[in-house]
Amino acid sequence: MMLSSPSVARRRLGFDAAARAALALFVATLTLMIGGDAARAQAPAAPGGAAASEDLPTIHITPSGSDLFRLALPKAVGDNESGAALDTETRDLDISGIFHLLDPGSFPAELQNEGMGFSSALWSQVGAQGVAKMKVGRTAGGAATIEGALYVIGRGEGPVLSRIYKGSDLHDAVSQFANDVVGYFTGQPGIFGSRIAVALTGKNREILTIDMDGSHTQAVTRMGSDCLLPAFSPGGGEIAFTSYLRGNPDLWIISAAGGRARRVSKQPGLNTGAAWTPSGGSIALTMSYEGNAEIYRISASEGVIQTKLTINPAIDSSPSYSPDGSQIAFVSNRQGSPQIFVMPSSGGAGNAKRVTFQGKYNQTPRWNPRADKPLIAFTGRDERGVFDIFILDMRTGKIDRVTQGKGSNQDPTWSPDGRLLAYASSRGGLFIANPETHHEVQIWRGGGSSPSWGPAPTRH
Repeated sequence: MMLSSPSVARRRLGFDAAARAALALFVATLTLMIGGDAARAQAPAAPGGAAASEDLPTIHITPSGSDLFRLALPKAVGDNESGAALDTETRDLDISGIFHLLDPGSFPAELQNEGMGFSSALWSQVGAQGVAKMKVGRTAGGAATIEGALYVIGRGEGPVLSRIYKGSDLHDAVSQFANDVVGYFTGQPGIFGSRIAVALTGKNREILTIDMDGSHTQAVTRMGSDCLLPAFSPGGGEIAFTSYLRGNPDLWIISAAGGRARRVSKQPGLNTGAAWTPSGGSIALTMSYEGNAEIYRISASEGVIQTKLTINPAIDSSPSYSPDGSQIAFVSNRQGSPQIFVMPSSGGAGNAKRVTFQGKYNQTPRWNPRADKPLIAFTGRDERGVFDIFILDMRTGKIDRVTQGKGSNQDPTWSPDGRLLAYASSRGGLFIANPETHHEVQIWRGGGSSPSWGPAPTRH
């Protein structure tokens, strides 16, 4: 559940008695989940009989970029759009977190003016291990084109990648090239061009989508009411979210391009924290119409309740499906403090197991979308009372820390390729980090919470 949501309650005025009662339940639920320290039971032993550690791990910092592939990005060849093309290329490849981008100021004029040719010996003298070059142009119809070429030192004078890219705009064409550059080195194309949905936290609390490099923002909703907790559908065509438009925290679905939203779950009380099944046909969410906050599964089309997934007197929330849809991670305070649990996607009483045994306060689990990476990212509160991003390895039980010493960071969401994490920060806006290299980039400076990363862009 979103930590800033109690402020929403304080802003809601003029409700009828039923709406006020539902809202009071929502605030009470959040209070128990967020501030229930006094009622905590002693944590059980971790698997294997070891006592649960109270402290979450810390990051041991190593020199940034010391072991990354050194890539040179000389200025683009072409018309007056070449500067914008280079800016987009630099931004995208920096966000990937897998390259050490060389300072263009270190490139002598001979290399900057080399055009689309390539001199392996000269580039190696400035420390480059590879060079990505672009030539900018336009078709007769006005569409943007990029001639992209990637060279690798020691692989001869010819490019290891050469292709013409056409896009709806210059940004799109450059992102396609950047995706192929990433794909050459990793074996999996990049995901530049994918979108992130976020709930605005300013005066207009609507749902916004943002290109993953911070460009092309678009207001999706115009509800004129508090909109929370967006969740992209697996195909990326729709976004589920919670809104107070009718006075109750109901679940709505809207096209990712905007338009008219439809209300799919309007049970009294909570209808929050949507998690789509991998097939997109159903949604798991927290509802409280029976009195307690439990996780249910409903149809995505009509909102018909299909099954009650949790049966426990504690509060259960924030479901997240595993990539194959067989398991659900969620948050529960059933053993005292908020912790991450995992259960079969069929649910049922007694089928959940606790998986976090470090830290006293863990929430917002998000399963990595790659089946070969059984990882769950989550928000944890450390011993200093600061919220940061952590990753649980389901194979080993080990927890790794992603953020540290940089404000409060919450609500992680995985990139569609499972390589990157986006999250909201008290520093303002959204950040993206590569968990393996700990390279972090601020992509957007607005006020937002609960980001949801949509699917990879369509390959051209």
